[in-house]
Order: sequence, then C-alpha cells, then structure tokens
Amino acid sequence: MDTPLRGKVALVTGAAGDIGTAIARRFAAAGADVATLDVKPGLSKEFFPLSCDLTDPVAIHRAVDDAARHYGALHILVNNAAASTARQPVADITLEDWQRHFAVNVTAAFLMAKHAIPHLRAAGGGVVLNIASQLGSVTSKDGAAYSASKAALISLTRSIAVDHAAEGIRAVSLSPGAIMTSRLTSRFGSEAATSKAMAGLHPIGRLGTPDEVAEAALFLVSGKASFFTGSDVVMDGGYTAI
Repeated sequence: MDTPLRGKVALVTGAAGDIGTAIARRFAAAGADVATLDVKPGLSKEFFPLSCDLTDPVAIHRAVDDAARHYGALHILVNNAAASTARQPVADITLEDWQRHFAVNVTAAFLMAKHAIPHLRAAGGGVVLNIASQLGSVTSKDGAAYSASKAALISLTRSIAVDHAAEGIRAVSLSPGAIMTSRLTSRFGSEAATSKAMAGLHPIGRLGTPDEVAEAALFLVSGKASFFTGSDVVMDGGYTAI
C-alpha cells in the first residue's frame, strides 16, 4: 500500500462531519497518525479524538498542544470545520449568525494555525490545509455569511504561506464545489433531491463525494505537492467556469 504520510502526524478539525471523516480515514490509510477534533465525540479508536469548541480560544490552544504531545510531533493541520450556512439575504442576516460564521470558519482556523505553526516549525516544516469553498470565489443567493467567511479563509491561507515559507511550512486552501454530504441532504431531504437541485449547476453533471475531497487533500499535504503554497485549489465540477 502506498503510504506517503508514514511518519507524519495530522490534526483534522470538523472530523465528525462527512468530509472530515473521509480526510481523517484517508490520511490514516496513507500512514499518518491522526488526531481528530470536533465538538462531538471522536470517530474511533484508530484516531486520537479531541473534543473542542472552536469558539473557545483557550480550548483551541489546549487541543493543538494535546495532539502534538500525544504523538510527539505535528506536521499537518487541516482546518475543515465550518459553521452551517445561514440562508438569508444580507439585510436579514443577524449579527449573531454573521459572527458565528467568522468565528468558526476564520478565527478558529487562524487560532489553530497560530498554535500549530510552532509545532510544525519544530518538526522541520509542515502543511496547513484550509478547506474553503468555491463560494469563497463566487457566491450564491442568500449565502453572504458563508461566502464572505470562506473568501477570508482563502486570504488567510495566502498570508500563512507568505509569512512562514522560509520555515518550510506550506499553506494551501482547497475549495470544493457541492459535495454529497449529510449537511446537503438534510437541506433537500434526500440524495436524489439534492442531486436534482444541484447537479445541473456543475458542468460535470453531478455532485462531488467526500472521498474525492479526501484524495485531493491527501495530494496537497503530501510531498507530491511540495511546490504548492499560497494557492487555492478549486475542485468544483466546473461550477465556477461558467
């Protein structure tokens, strides 16, 4: 089996969700030791599970240090956690919803990176991978809070890449299009209804899968992508091409 992450330690946030679970399992299959972080209980005994409220700066710092201490190092941080989308026009978005999106999607990612980078530096380098969205480059009706926060996350990625390149630290954002997850199917009622509503928006004619996102994430944190930094990699089935 190909194990490009053997000897590496990864920390994945939002790990109880479909995409986070897929990334954690793919990284483990590629040889990494994986710490999983979510406000919900951990995935399974194959990972080091951490429970953390990403709106709590003290808890974030403790979780990052706990992951590094448990495995003896930290090489990869995946900021995957995201707040649920508030489907409202700009004039109707509450300040609470707006701030919640930025707290989870941007501020938590900043704090995770802030506290992970010293561990990456100590390990001789590493990767910060931020899971953004194609809606960080474009938007959708009633999706301002989510789109604005993902655009900010893409910008944060560039800053991490520029500020820490000399320390052997890369930073990349991965921007999926619509992915068939429980978050989407709960919105539309079923996979069939989700596909009917959204597949036609993508020239490729279908939604993506969590496993496809996990494969892209694996590539971007591996040595095969060693010249990728400061980039936003869009995998959206052609959504932003039209």
